[in-house]
Parts: sequence; structure tokens; C-alpha cells
Amino acid sequence: MNEQEALELIDAHLDDDHLTDQQVEELSVWLRENPQHAEHAFFRIFLHSFLRRRLKAQRLTTQTDCTDLALRGAIGIDASTELHVSQPTAVSVPIRRTFRLRQILLGGAISISTVLLALLSMIFFNAPPQAKAIACDGFDYPATSIPAPAIDSQTWPKRGGTQGLNGGTGWAEPWQESGSKVSVIIDHAREMNWDPKDMRKFKPLGHTDAQGRVLQSTGLQLRTAMGLRSVTSRKLDLSSFPNSMRDEAGLGRDGAVIWFSFLAQSFNTTSENSRFTYLQLGSRDVSGFRIGKLSAAPSGNWTAMGLMTGGQVNLRSSSVPSAEMAFLVTRLEFREGPEDAVVWINPSLAAEPKLADATLRLSVPDFRFDGISINANYSTDIDEIRFGQSFRAVAPVK
Repeated sequence: MNEQEALELIDAHLDDDHLTDQQVEELSVWLRENPQHAEHAFFRIFLHSFLRRRLKAQRLTTQTDCTDLALRGAIGIDASTELHVSQPTAVSVPIRRTFRLRQILLGGAISISTVLLALLSMIFFNAPPQAKAIACDGFDYPATSIPAPAIDSQTWPKRGGTQGLNGGTGWAEPWQESGSKVSVIIDHAREMNWDPKDMRKFKPLGHTDAQGRVLQSTGLQLRTAMGLRSVTSRKLDLSSFPNSMRDEAGLGRDGAVIWFSFLAQSFNTTSENSRFTYLQLGSRDVSGFRIGKLSAAPSGNWTAMGLMTGGQVNLRSSSVPSAEMAFLVTRLEFREGPEDAVVWINPSLAAEPKLADATLRLSVPDFRFDGISINANYSTDIDEIRFGQSFRAVAPVK
């Protein structure tokens, strides 16, 4: 189904025409195919509603009342300009059969999107803003110089790295380094020190789903230390999050649902010699959540687990190797008692994924958090860390 056919079906439904079950199903599929389809449908519904009311009042003429002046001003037409709009023979005839947007757009000279926004403004209806991350960092910083070879743990930087970098939004402080070594910022296009076995050398981090939708990404990418050990952490600006997500102990108020996501890829998949790189929310000493390449997973695949009083609990390991580039999306539902963590690896970007399609699902001990830490004893690249209220907020499409 193309867009014109879909919008005609929407108009037909609004005009109380009967839609067959097949038409309903085809329209549902079209709406789910692309996030922009839902947005176009949203605007169509309210444009239809506005035009219907104007027709019934027989006011869609060249008169210069407040509404017409508002429309003229919004789309940049001089008040003296005459608008020639065809009139329907009967108001009861469905709008889709009597009106075409081009009649309102003066022969197509004005963009449809401009008029849509003007019309919606005039009926005092504000479209919901596109979902955005509450906190995010795409590591859009200058690249760090790394001595050759790039995987030599003896020469890995011990100072600098991400210390003091303060980009992104939704954070209370810059990145802090507290390990014996530091994470660094990598420009994939300029990196010359690739080891022959490094799986990351083929292309920079990113995610394109099976239908060709591309995850938004900017800047360069973070690389954790090779060898012991980088600890790269940052506090979140809790005031950026709604009250429904936080309490006096931090983020994770009972009843809240928090999404977060990131891109990642390790040098290779092996977990021998306690090799790990993980993102952590909360505290191991009290309770929390880890996701990434974990030494407790013998496979070396992408894994998640809970933390409680110094122990690791409820480990769930995927079939996706950590040397394989991955887009990891986590939905944390905070409840009375244990929290529910759901993880999707490389999901479709079309819409919020179903729980039934989750890669991992586990119960996590009751916890709160106020920041994130990236702990590593192995070189792994990380990018596009996002926190938000919905899947779309943490999985924006280009």
C-alpha cells in the first residue's frame, strides 16, 4: 500500500465509510512500517477534522476573519491576496471527494507541511513532540591519539581519555576516569593501528535494521582500555527526568519504565583471562544491573545480569558474539521488589519491539541509580548511549 492509498482509507474511515477487514489490516501494516507514516496519519486526521468544521460553517472563503488572517500569516501570504478555493456542492459529501490539498495550497506553491502546522495551530492543538532521549551522548569529541599498536596494553594511556568531556544532554557532570587506565575517543576513519584480528576495523558502530532503517548517530565512539583497567563514569541530571521516574534514592521509582540503549563491539568474543566490558547502573555493593561483555559468561557473548550485595545474579547470555556489532536496547520496569529487565539486540527500528521477541529477560534486584559507569578489562567500542521514556526516544531513526 502506498501513502496516497493509506491516507484515502483514513479519510474514508473519518467519513464513516465502511472499511473491509483486509483494508484495516493493510492500513495497520502501513502504519507500522515507518514511524513517519504514523506522523502523516496524525496530521491527516486533524486536517480532515479542521476542513470538515470549516465546510460546515461555510467559512472557507476569501473573507479576512481572524482565522483566515492567521492562516495567511502562518504561511506567508499577504492579507490582500485572494484565495481561490473550490466550494463543494454539498457539505455532506465526504471531504476526500470534494477537496484536495492543492486547492488550499494555491496550486502547490506552499508546502503541505507548512499548512498542516498552521491549521493545527489555529485549532489550538499541539502535536506531541517527537520522542527524544532525556539523556544521551554520541561521543562527539576530538579523537584521542593512541600509540601503536592499538591493542598494546603496556602503552595504553593512563591519563586524559574522556576525563572532563562534557558533551551530550541530560548529564549533571562531565565524564570521569577512575581506573588505572582510561577510555579514549576513536575516529574510525583515521584509525591506522588495527590489529589483523580486530573485528572492529571493518566499519564504525551503527545499526541498520532488516528493512533498511538506520539508527541516528553522530560523532566518534568511545573505546575502553586494553588490559587492567578503565572505569569511565558519569552522573545523570536527575532533574531532567520526570518525577514519575525518580524518588529520593534516585532513578527507578516503583511504577516507572526507563529505556536505555547503546551501540557496542569488542575486539573479539573470547572471555578468557577475565576479559570484560560492561555498562552498569546501580551498585554491586547494594544492587544494580549490568549489560555487555561479562567475564561470568563463558561464551563471551552479549550478556545481562543483576547485582546484589557483592554478588552477580540471574545471568542471561545471548547467542550474539561480543565481537559482532550490536545495538542493545533495554527496558527496565521498576516494581515493588525485583525489577523486570528486557533486552533486545539489533531490533527492528519500525516500532517498539514486542516482549515476545526479546533477546534476554531477567529479574533484577530492587535498585536505584543516578548515573552510568563503563567498566572494562578489554578493549570494546561504545557509542550512542541514550536514556528515555520510550523505545523511540532511545532508537531514533535517521
